[in-house]
Amino acid sequence: MANKRLKVSSERRKNTLVCCPIVYGSIAFWMGKKADEHSTHQWTLYVRGPNDEDLGYFIDKVVFVLHHSFANPERELRAPPFEVTEKGWGEFEAKIRLYFRDASERMVEVAHTIALYPPNNSQLSVKKPVVSEKYDEVVFTEPAEDFYEHVLQRQYDTRPAHPLQEHFLAYTDMHDVEKLTAAREILKQESESLKAQIVRMDGELESCKSTIAAIHRANSKRHQAAAAAAAAA
Repeated sequence: MANKRLKVSSERRKNTLVCCPIVYGSIAFWMGKKADEHSTHQWTLYVRGPNDEDLGYFIDKVVFVLHHSFANPERELRAPPFEVTEKGWGEFEAKIRLYFRDASERMVEVAHTIALYPPNNSQLSVKKPVVSEKYDEVVFTEPAEDFYEHVLQRQYDTRPAHPLQEHFLAYTDMHDVEKLTAAREILKQESESLKAQIVRMDGELESCKSTIAAIHRANSKRHQAAAAAAAAA
């Protein structure tokens, strides 16, 4: 069942960050004797939780943008698992667009190259797939109050293990902490940069006001002088 978008209030939770971890990537199986010139691999492009948890608590839908040679290259999924499986012969860069249950949050797009061949010219194997994925975090800055409460109260659905679970990479708690720390440091730097820009713009605004006031005073004096000259004549 597709998730419903939240009806959130316009009130934002100040000085708050919400970090939602995700993993996106691809897994490709060489088809061996079943391969032909058009289909050498079967691959799956996906977005999942680090422990394969349901991401529907904050993701409304995912759109996968494939190479234009595929039929219906834009695939929209509104419920987990957020994944697309296809067959092909070539590697290409796909786009993954994430839309959130809080409609006021902007869509996020990431790129991922679907890898078909193992690194270092290793031997192809029908049993050992090529896994290429990345851990990341979606960071919401000062989220809507309702969305914030919804994320805090989320409950992970119990569901059967993913058929590809044994091939997924594992992510430890320490890895999560390191990523979270890095994300917060980036946001801190961006916040400080924004504050510096605001201070600079305030200074420029005051300078403009002073210049305009000086121009008004100069014009006023000229008008007064002209009026005095006209009266004397």
